[in-house]
Amino acid sequence: MLSTITESFFGSIALVRHPEEDEKRWLTLWNERRGQHEMIAASRLEQESFRECLDREIAWQLDLRRGKDYIISSMARLHVEQELELPGDSVPQPYIIEFFVTDPYGKKAAAALEEQADARWLKATEILDGKTETGEPVDPRLVYLLDRFELISRHA
Repeated sequence: MLSTITESFFGSIALVRHPEEDEKRWLTLWNERRGQHEMIAASRLEQESFRECLDREIAWQLDLRRGKDYIISSMARLHVEQELELPGDSVPQPYIIEFFVTDPYGKKAAAALEEQADARWLKATEILDGKTETGEPVDPRLVYLLDRFELISRHA
């Protein structure tokens, strides 16, 4: 999850679109320890591509199979390679992050996501506002990145 984004993060973030509401709702996972909603993020291992590391993390966290239960876009929506000062950083840090749109499909994926107690489809406005309609927080680092680079639209 995005909590894996620490100083000098090199990895990918999954923008998992709702299968019926497209870019109006995005999948988040509730991180009990941090008390916030986060998107799936994966640190890149030495020999992995940005897409491969995300594929590994999605399959593990959601117990889904690529190509059968979900598709990751073949190209990143955005590649960021720069120093940023994310919420919680005391000084700018180097980040290399790729964002990939991911689409779940099929009955197995829908059932698996429904059974996942920590999975929640949030409206784009909730994510960009940094909290759900019920007041649950969204990871401020995620909010910063999505807003700064205009990765999801409030008016989708």
